[in-house]
Amino acid sequence: MSHHHAHAHQVGLDEKAAEKLEWSDAMLLGHGPIDDAHEEFVCVVKALSKCDAVTALGCLQAVEDHLLAHFGTEREWMERTEYPNMDCHLDEHQKVLDSVQQVNALAKIGQVGLRDVRRLAVALADWFPKHATYLDSALSAWISKRRYGGAPVILRRDLGNGVQQESAFT
Repeated sequence: MSHHHAHAHQVGLDEKAAEKLEWSDAMLLGHGPIDDAHEEFVCVVKALSKCDAVTALGCLQAVEDHLLAHFGTEREWMERTEYPNMDCHLDEHQKVLDSVQQVNALAKIGQVGLRDVRRLAVALADWFPKHATYLDSALSAWISKRRYGGAPVILRRDLGNGVQQESAFT
């Protein structure tokens, strides 16, 4: 996570982020595999935010497993397409993964409790929209440009305002 989003008690973190995190067409970036991975991210983080003492370890492991696969796949795309902003993007992924792996390891030995696990869910839910909007949308556009010669066209269903939206970026 970026330094200012690493811990829930720090300034600027939306304490309600996990409750508000819901997958919708508004999150689409126009690259199917990225969009699919993001939908799965929302699911595992929502599950983590609602876990209890019995399900916490499984939910933490699910988040860690998801991130390892998701971030690994994005790394492969960046390397294959010679993505120019790869270092910054991968650095942010590593900080998030480090945080999740640290909490998971401590939870396995009983060193963190449910409150800490839920704080991690809040931090992930707070971090994700910003990461997707800035870093992943740029990656999606880059992949589309390399593959198809142009930015992705994103068709979104009615987002509640009665207007059909079409945008290259969120």
